[in-house]
Amino acid sequence: MVITSNLTTIFRKVFSNKNISINTFTTASDIAGWDSLTHIELIAEIEDFFKIRFSFNEVVSFKNTGDIIDCITKHLESNKK
Repeated sequence: MVITSNLTTIFRKVFSNKNISINTFTTASDIAGWDSLTHIELIAEIEDFFKIRFSFNEVVSFKNTGDIIDCITKHLESNKK
């Protein structure tokens, strides 16, 4: 999946770790250094990369990377219309 591949690249950049591997079940507790500050940086990098904007409610609803991927997909499909 292209979104997951791109998201992996973003995670590796934000966390300065080229070995990070994510899947739909990855959570903050799975990645060293994923705290509230890096979460904000991660969201900003995702928004910039995919040229989308998450709402506050979307961001606080994210429980794992699968939720992020689903939301990115929703925004990208919405932008195609």
